[in-house]
Formats: sequence, structure tokens, C-alpha cells
Amino acid sequence: MSSSSHPSTPQPSTIIAERYRLDSLRAHGGMADVWQATDLQLTRVVAIKLLKPHLAAESTLAERFRREAIAAANLNHYNIVTVYDAIEDNGRQAVIMEFVDGESLRERLDREKTLTVNSVLSIGYSVCSALEAAHKQGLIHRDVKPGNILINTEKRVMLTDFGIAKALDADEDLTSENIMMGTAKYLSPEQVRGDNLDARADLYSLGLVMYECLAGKVPFVGKNDTDTALARLHRDATDIAKHRPDVDPDVARIINRLIAREPKDRFADAAQAGVAIRRVIEGRKSSTPTGSKRPAGDRTPTPGKVIRPKGHTPVGITRGPSDSSSGQQGRKQPSPQPPTTTKTSSPKTRSQTAFKPTPALLIGVIAILLVVGVVFATINKSDSTSAEPATTTVATTAPVVSGPVQITGIKSFDPQGDDQTENDNEASNVTDGDSTTAWSTTCYKSSTFGSKSGVGLVMQLNGSALAQLQADVQGDGWKARVYASNSAGSDLEAWGSPIWEGSSDDGSTITTSFTTPSQFALVYLTQIGQSGFCSNNNPYRGYISEIRIQPTP
Repeated sequence: MSSSSHPSTPQPSTIIAERYRLDSLRAHGGMADVWQATDLQLTRVVAIKLLKPHLAAESTLAERFRREAIAAANLNHYNIVTVYDAIEDNGRQAVIMEFVDGESLRERLDREKTLTVNSVLSIGYSVCSALEAAHKQGLIHRDVKPGNILINTEKRVMLTDFGIAKALDADEDLTSENIMMGTAKYLSPEQVRGDNLDARADLYSLGLVMYECLAGKVPFVGKNDTDTALARLHRDATDIAKHRPDVDPDVARIINRLIAREPKDRFADAAQAGVAIRRVIEGRKSSTPTGSKRPAGDRTPTPGKVIRPKGHTPVGITRGPSDSSSGQQGRKQPSPQPPTTTKTSSPKTRSQTAFKPTPALLIGVIAILLVVGVVFATINKSDSTSAEPATTTVATTAPVVSGPVQITGIKSFDPQGDDQTENDNEASNVTDGDSTTAWSTTCYKSSTFGSKSGVGLVMQLNGSALAQLQADVQGDGWKARVYASNSAGSDLEAWGSPIWEGSSDDGSTITTSFTTPSQFALVYLTQIGQSGFCSNNNPYRGYISEIRIQPTP
């Protein structure tokens, strides 16, 4: 195609490749425009990145577009925008992608200027997770910046635009010689120098992004892009604490290490950086008072403790004193009464004087016995039709909820574990409304938990209800089941048959409805995928980021 035959800029409602209808222009870029569109064949909303008309004749740019599609299509990760297809229409390249309903981090920073420390840590952790996945596939992003970090309406953070990504082991590079590829404000020193790059170049750019989120500006700014890029070769960044006194030393150390001038002084890889960030996130959460104080440094969950989201009145998934050794999670048992003893303070009057009940007392005792008899008769009648074991925590008398359905209690569920809990201190992460925080399993040698059938989370509702449960499960290679019951059984058999069973092949969000009114729900992972935050000996770990409960539609 000659340069004189550039295709014109499309208009809304234009259909390209006889399949995609362009609905609205969402963003402009240097090379391409991004449209919200409709896939008419699959009837779903997509995003289309369409090469600009005046660049359509550039074969190198067209090839970069094709390479982006190939590179990103191989990345299937919770924190990376999914690429569906690459097409050519009227001489122009287009990449068909997952539509993210939200905004870019650039748009958020332009509006809010600075972000809270917790928000910055969550964003940093999510991008580390995305970079880890890309680096495992041998790809360096090379353009990590706020404009390429998207945040959807559910606060899910996603990395996009692998347009100038480069294979770690490839000699061929479709970028121009002597031209610094990437955005000047976020380039690593080795990119500026033209050195060979590895994954640590992306970590430097992420460090600059986190710095800007906290300080409201990047640390290196010059008269033009070249001056801005070269500034990082001659000096270190101003300590972030001078811009944000509320940044604690652990956060400052992470950012300083990410933006170290020499790659050898940075984190070794994205997995290591992610572990450091997550450790700080967990430390900040554990240092926030949420009830009775624990000894400093002791993060072992209290046996039987229910971790509840803020604002809910505790109802409690309780465990009796003897249950911790037997593994049974039962009804609250009455406190054992001490044996009747004879006090020595009045041996003659207390031990020799016969007890003579008054008529009023006798009448009271008879009344109490009658009430107890009625209660026992009711319980026996209920038990005769119930298959639930007597050792489970029950709330069969809980009223059916007529108003809003809420989660009032949540705790981990590890029926074959030594203490029957797993990372209980993270359980409240799934109800905090922040999809960048999660409850995680420990790291396992086997994806199917070895001798265990699985681990999961138990939710208690504010009453028995017909509800819909949604659970966001991160990562690949997982399998799970969902159970609903009016009793929180301490073993899996007590929960009966699952109301949902599936895997990551069904999508990242589990959606299922209770078949009968229930007060308890269990999301149970039976298989988990690999995680870069685990060792090579125990590489498997599962993550649940959010669980939502609402009335059945």
C-alpha cells in the first residue's frame, strides 16, 4: 500500500473485519487508538487497538502490532489484559482485547495527584504479579507506566500494552536503532544507555510509578525527553520520605531498591519484589488494632477466632475448648459446673443441715423442667430428619433473612490440617472490597495438596437465606467446589453435596446460588496453580481475592 492510500479514520458504528462494531473512541495513543467495540459473533464487549491511519503503511510498525498480539496472547494472568485476536482490516492492523471497564492509573493520578500508601502497595503488588508472569514467558514489557496500568470498577489492577515488549532471549528487535523505546519519564538507566536488558528494567519503571503515586511527581524531570532520560544516569532520586513523611521506612526501602541505578542493586526478579511488598502489606494490616491485643510479632490466629469485616455485629462461628484437639467444631457447650463441695468455713451448719425447698421454689423447678422438656422434644424431632452430625456448629433456628444478606463471619477451613486453619489472618481480605488483596493458601509441593483434599473459606451470613455467591479466584490451574448449609461442619462430609464445582477454565469468578435457604457457605479449593511467590520445592499456592453475597436474583 502506498502512503497516498492511507485508510481513513473510522467512525462510530463502523464494522471492521465483518465482525466487530466500533462503538466509542476511548483513548488516543502515539501509534494507535483504542475503541470500545462489540464482537457481533460472540455478543460481547471488547476493546480494539487500531493502528493509526498514517502509520498503516509502515511495515515495521505493523509487524510490531502483530508481535504484540502474539506476545500478549500467551499471557493468561489475572493482572494482565487478555488479548483475543489480531486482524487486518482495510490495510490496518488491529488487536482485539479484553475490555476493561474502569480507568488508567494515569487518569486517576491526574485527578487525585497522590494516592494512599496502602493503595500504592496494592498496585505495586499487582503489577509485580503481572510482570512475574510476563518474565516467566521470556518477555520484558519495557514500557511500564501509569498509562499502561488499568484499574477496573472492582479495583482489579491490570497491565496492558506489550507493543514494545522484547523477548529476553531474542536478538531481533523491531525498534529503531539509537532511539530509546519507552516513555522517557519511566525508562531504566540501562534503557537510556542502550545496554542489554533483563527483567530488572521493568522493576525500575515500576519503582518510578510507585514513587510518582506517593510524591505526585516523578523524581527525574528535564527540559525535554532526552534531558529527563539522562538525569537518572547522574544522580539518585530524592528520598520519597521528603515528599511523603507518612511513608514508613519499609515502604521507602522497597522503592529505593526498585529504582537503584545499577540492576544488581535491585530485586533479583518480580517475584522477590512482590514478596517484599506483600510482607509490608501484611505487616501494616497486622499492626492495625482490631480488638484484643496480641504480643508483638505474634501473628498466629487465635484458635476458633472468626475474622469479620468491619461494621458487622459478631454472630460467631464458635469452637468449644475441647474441640481444638478433637477437630470438632460444635455448638457452644454450657460451661462445666464445678462439683458440689462442702465448704469448710461452716462445717456444722452447711454439712449437717438438711435442705428444705420452699413451695415456690418447687413450683419454679417444675416449670423449668416443663420448658426444657418441650425444647428437647423439638430438638429430637428436628434431629430425626437431619443428617448433620451433632458436633457441627448449627444455626438451624436462624430466621430466614428478609432484608439485605450480609457476611457476618469468615474463617479459613482446613479439615485435614494440624490446627484446622490456614492463614486465618488473611481471611478478612476477601470482604474488604479491594480485589488487590487476597486470602492465600500456604505453598504446597503438590497442586492437589498432597494428603489433603483441599482448603478453603467458610462464610457465615446474618441469617438463613437464598443467596447468590460470587468468588474471585486468582491464577490458573485451580479447581474448586462451593457448599451451602445451615451448619458449619468441621469436616467436608458434613457439608453434603456441592452446589457448584468447576475450575479456572470457567473463568476467574465463581457465580452460584444456594439451592435451599442456608446460613453458611464454603468455598473449597481442591487444586491450585503455581506461584512465583513460593519456592521451587513447594511451588503451588491458591488465592481468593473477593467473595460477595447477595440475594438470589
